[in-house]
Amino acid sequence: MTTEVLRIEKKINAEPTRLFRAWLKAEEFSRWFLSGDLVGIESVKMDPRPGGRFQINMILNGQILPHVGEYLVIEEPTKLVFTWRSHATKNLDTLVTVIFTALLEVTGKGSKNTIHKPQTLVTLIHERLESGTEIEMHHYGWTNILIGLEKWHSEEE
Repeated sequence: MTTEVLRIEKKINAEPTRLFRAWLKAEEFSRWFLSGDLVGIESVKMDPRPGGRFQINMILNGQILPHVGEYLVIEEPTKLVFTWRSHATKNLDTLVTVIFTALLEVTGKGSKNTIHKPQTLVTLIHERLESGTEIEMHHYGWTNILIGLEKWHSEEE
């Protein structure tokens, strides 16, 4: 059996700590973690510590789709590693690593002075996917989720 690896990167104008923590606070998480236009969040439960578990109940066309996993590594503000299991992984555990890398600040001109904004490269690596179809589904979902994280941050600023 061969397994596939998915890698997605997104630059977001935010500090790594803020983005990192958004993955571990259920209230904030439920506002941005959406994998597509038709998908909603029914509920989120988190125990954010190594060995702690989470459950994200997504809702699509009235059907609840549970996504569960266990936190393996939590290294604030740079790295999260957790298992990920859902209908889209055939209910098998897969592995997700999210890395937050601080980049040089973006500099721009405001009306009165120079504006410096922190920037973070968010790299998401999803391993142990079993097929090209699983890669495609998760590429779509994770890409939209990272876009949602960026939108949430810009709205909260």
